Amino acid sequence: MKCPFCLKDNGCALDENQTCWCFSIRVPEDLLALIPLEQKGSVCVCQECIEFYRTDKLVFLKTFDFESR
Repeated sequence: MKCPFCLKDNGCALDENQTCWCFSIRVPEDLLALIPLEQKGSVCVCQECIEFYRTDKLVFLKTFDFESR
């Protein structure tokens, strides 16, 4: 599965035998709100983008062109 922002593999490990890394991390609600409506509930943000957003929200928004929206 690909991250909706950087489009890299998000490292999802969810299957019938294990839970994914995302079950143990808190994803900021305002980051989740940036996921396009048609993708909500069917994509996962990667760890790198979550950390990028937490570290420098303004640069994240600029990098992924959310400033102009």
